[in-house]
Amino acid sequence: MANSGVHKPAGANDKIDPKRAASALKRWRRSVAEAIGQDPGAPLDQPDRKLLMLRVFGATQRLGELCLIHPDAAAAALTDGPSTVLAEAARDLTGLKGGVGGPDALHAALAPLKNRAEIAINLGELGGRWSVADATAARVDFAERLVETALQWLVQAAVKRGELSVEDADNFMQGVFAVAGGDFAHEDLAPHGPVDLILLYDDKYFTGQAARGADRVFVRIGAEFREAFEGKPGEYPLFALRTPLGSGVGGAGYAEAASRVEETAKGPQAQSLKTWLATARIVAGDRTAGGAFLEKIEDLVWGETPILNDELREALEKSSDDPRMPFRRVADLCRLAIGGARPVFRTASARQVFETAAESRAISSDAMRRLCAGEELAHLVVSRLQMIKGAAAVEVTREDEQTALAILCGFGAYDCLAAALDGARIDAENTLRRMMRGTQDEVALYENKEAAVDDVDKLEDLGFINGASLSAAVDEWAKRAADKHGTTRFSAIAPGLLTTLGETQKPEAAIRRLDQLIENCDEGRDVFSLFGEGAPQRDAIIDAFGCFGAAVEPLVGDATSIDFIFDQENGAVPETADEWISRFAPPAITAGVKIEEIGAWRCQTIAKIAYCAASGATSFDAAARALEKIHIRTLADTYKFAMLTAKGEKAAAARDIAVHIYDGAGAHVPGAATSIGFMAGNRVTEAGETFVKDYLVMLDSLGGGVFAIVPDTTHRPGGVSGALVPDVEAFKGFVQSEAVAYEQIMLARGRVVAGESAIADAAHDALRHAVSGARRADILFRDLDRARAQQMRRNRPNSEWDIDRLDGGRMDAELVISSLIYRHAPTHPSLQEKSVDEALNIMARSGLISEDAAKALQSARAFWMRLQVARAFALWSDPVREPVRPRFGAVIARAAGVERYDQVRPLMLGYADDILRMYSQFVLGRPPLSVVAQAAG
Repeated sequence: MANSGVHKPAGANDKIDPKRAASALKRWRRSVAEAIGQDPGAPLDQPDRKLLMLRVFGATQRLGELCLIHPDAAAAALTDGPSTVLAEAARDLTGLKGGVGGPDALHAALAPLKNRAEIAINLGELGGRWSVADATAARVDFAERLVETALQWLVQAAVKRGELSVEDADNFMQGVFAVAGGDFAHEDLAPHGPVDLILLYDDKYFTGQAARGADRVFVRIGAEFREAFEGKPGEYPLFALRTPLGSGVGGAGYAEAASRVEETAKGPQAQSLKTWLATARIVAGDRTAGGAFLEKIEDLVWGETPILNDELREALEKSSDDPRMPFRRVADLCRLAIGGARPVFRTASARQVFETAAESRAISSDAMRRLCAGEELAHLVVSRLQMIKGAAAVEVTREDEQTALAILCGFGAYDCLAAALDGARIDAENTLRRMMRGTQDEVALYENKEAAVDDVDKLEDLGFINGASLSAAVDEWAKRAADKHGTTRFSAIAPGLLTTLGETQKPEAAIRRLDQLIENCDEGRDVFSLFGEGAPQRDAIIDAFGCFGAAVEPLVGDATSIDFIFDQENGAVPETADEWISRFAPPAITAGVKIEEIGAWRCQTIAKIAYCAASGATSFDAAARALEKIHIRTLADTYKFAMLTAKGEKAAAARDIAVHIYDGAGAHVPGAATSIGFMAGNRVTEAGETFVKDYLVMLDSLGGGVFAIVPDTTHRPGGVSGALVPDVEAFKGFVQSEAVAYEQIMLARGRVVAGESAIADAAHDALRHAVSGARRADILFRDLDRARAQQMRRNRPNSEWDIDRLDGGRMDAELVISSLIYRHAPTHPSLQEKSVDEALNIMARSGLISEDAAKALQSARAFWMRLQVARAFALWSDPVREPVRPRFGAVIARAAGVERYDQVRPLMLGYADDILRMYSQFVLGRPPLSVVAQAAG
């Protein structure tokens, strides 16, 4: 029985023996004659074609086997050209789009066509009909057709089985598309890959009950897609697959909702995903929806934050066994460094990137020619190695394979090939290093500034990255101070200031804030008196500028804002949240007020709180309470402004809409998402939906970075595909039948923050009736525990300082408190009206929990909140990515309530253990350890 070409033959690992080529050629000629019904004769007897086939059978395993399995395809590729075979394979692929069956059937249908196409492309490349670039382009085109066919097959099968609900059965691919990255997107694909891609779907096309089912269906489609392409163990793969969303084990990460991918890319730890998406393209499915997705995330991946940061630079310098990698990294550096301004770089092949970069004078013409030649050699080596092995291999170790590879690449010996490849690789690595360092190193060789060099070295020894730039800035400061202080040496004006700034977490940011302070300060004030020797504000400025630099930036923007820093000498700092609002009152929402005024007030007030927290003038507990008050006031005032500026039908609809938030997730912490919802008295018209969207846009415009408000409106009837503004009855139905356990727990602490009194009261009542008795609470808590366990497995902490994801961390503390409120609110309604501390005290006095448990929960919640506020102000994640410097360590210790930074981590573990113990007791209903010990005794 003939070998189908799908399963690996028993001798797949036999040693490659060129002496077998002659007999294999004879067998192939006989197979060709049997396949076409006659002897092909002279066309296959030409010396160059006979030599090519001898090379195929004598120096390859997989390609030689395929030529014996499909002799007619090999013969047609030689005589008629590879384009003829590819056209036939593409035609047969088109007929498979209506196929049925599982991944096994799909693999069995695609494998013969992929094998015939592989024969044509490889023979065209080896025989010299096509260049390496032409063969690669043809391979990428056929791979896109394979992906298109496989995706349509699997989605249509799910639709026919009734697992996916679509509006138009003839347009079942609407909203479903494949995004390619890496070599696949850049048209640098090797014969067996790997192929980098994600299968995405737009949530809005799967609404209602189908929305939740679609998640599961597409996860399975992703797993089936992987199985169809890579086959089962013992089968040759069509292509090896990779995904940027995980390991890919069991098909995980190959299919996902577009909205979730976008949310993941917004996270602080999503650098690799954003980098992948930055140079991705749509290769299959609904290209309209795919194009809209790439346009939507363009600002996210190519925004103001440089995509080429230090983390990525380190990744570009890592070693790899793949000979193509140095050239890929040079191309990636050009794509990421220039692609933001010139999109033509983003999905171009490596050769096109080098040529376009040379035209743009980003690299020299000589370097471009060397890179193009070296990249073609490296790609040729990998391509022909994969022809030999039939897998996505990048290195060769066996002696017989080395000899065969040298023959296929046109070298007399493998040592000569290795030497040529090593030379090209070394040249590419040198080009990469020079490009990443820029021209500063070479320019520095020609400078002769001995005194300045001494200053620069001293500044860089203190911890500053760019000592030369700082030295020039310090000289300018000294010149400005010369008139008042009579010296041109800055060290005489503010001795030790630069040394102390070097001990802060972000000394470069501190210098920028200090420069803004000096530049924008009123000429009539002595700005240098703020940080001179013995100045009362010196330590405050050092810690605020060096640790919370981004958060305090609004305070140095103009002379009026700077007055606040001078006023701190009197020590008049608000102590409560109400005092902050009273002293720094927001603008009155009346005719003529602008949304920018609300945003400016919010940024200024948060900056003042950050400054006082850094200086120690206010505690981090008070800062957290003040931030919460400001956040709620901002949401309410912005809604009033939206109502004030709404016209016509939108104004009428606005009067019947109330805004509520889901408390418990720390939405007031800078940079955190705000879970927000809306309710209407009656069914909302399109004007009402438009009004709410306008309101959300206004919230988004209030600030960026540490001052950003990030609304999350997904917790509503129908999820992301449902109406933004459900009526009260629809919301109640959502609570009873649709809301998952976590959403119901969040509702226990929900509060109405804006809206006319009538609808606000109705929304308030709907929120208060969202909780139910203890019997249902027990069922809900079991669901909640399962969801939490799944979430902990899926989103593991990125570090031991990932406070929100930490087992027993801040979110678990909030979860325990919300669960207690949910359980006891039906009998003690006041719990939902009070602050968290007051609610816990009420439960302790009522005997619902012990006094010790109430105090422990209050202490743990306050501890985690203080740490999170300090981390948010500093834009700091963990000590692994950004080691803690002395001054910032002191600030973190003060936030934690200890003397030294090294005492913080043990305290975190202690609070985490307390929270896990109370989670087990109050959520899971297990007895406390003291009761268990007594029973055991």
